[in-house]
Amino acid sequence: MIRIVVSCFLLLVSSQLLADGVWKVSKGKQQFYLAGSIHMLSADDYPLPTEYLQALKQSDILLLETDLAQLSSPEGIQQMLALNSYPSGENLLQHLSEPLAKQLAQYCRDHQLPLEQISRFKPAFAAVMLTSSQLKAEGATAPGVDMFLQDEAKKSGKLVKGLETMQQHLAVLTDLNNAGAETLIQSTMEDLSDSAEDFDAMRKAWRSGDLKQLEHLYLDDLKSYPVLYQTLIVKRNKAWIQHLVETRYNKPVFVLVGALHLAGDQGLIEQFKQRGYQLTLVQGSL
Repeated sequence: MIRIVVSCFLLLVSSQLLADGVWKVSKGKQQFYLAGSIHMLSADDYPLPTEYLQALKQSDILLLETDLAQLSSPEGIQQMLALNSYPSGENLLQHLSEPLAKQLAQYCRDHQLPLEQISRFKPAFAAVMLTSSQLKAEGATAPGVDMFLQDEAKKSGKLVKGLETMQQHLAVLTDLNNAGAETLIQSTMEDLSDSAEDFDAMRKAWRSGDLKQLEHLYLDDLKSYPVLYQTLIVKRNKAWIQHLVETRYNKPVFVLVGALHLAGDQGLIEQFKQRGYQLTLVQGSL
């Protein structure tokens, strides 16, 4: 089973909690908190683990993958839709083989989804729409933890910043669209058939803090598509590591990124260790 689209969904659309734990990262005088995220959880996954709220309380800056307020603004939504919509007279079905186009149409009929609306969008964005709808139907209706923490940070007068500009963040989705409609939509159809099991596995990995299981569930499949793996994980991790190593924040920082960016040999945790940083998993009080 290839979980390309689920991986994209975990990494790009939003950020929510995964791998129940906060890491304290330190080297010399430099110190910050680091935690992983996925997109959606159920209401049963609340309240949040105390470590996340304590890390936010101890920090003056919340550093997310990108500025969510800008991404969800009218201008941000307009840019996202413009970059991911086909021009007039063109649609997703035209880029799929006939059997796959029929499969997608049948899925939309079975789940009462608007095929005409979905097919207006390029493959990665359409796949995200399908995955989101399915996960919500299976109980993933709780608000995003990134949005929750962002709101809490702003209420407390804390600064919220992004590791990527909105344009850089949206460019990753554009790269995925260019990877090929057939591959992305085919993998989506396969993933959706097991989405309930995958969602349960994600939640279990989150509660147990099992990054190895996360790597097994998603990164192993993603690595079989080197271009996508480089686009989604490796290139972004390198850019973030460089930023976090070179930037000297004068105030305490809490970094929250997609959980797949923490796992694996190219993950942030391993990369920080290779650079001589000490990483301590925080449990209980900070």
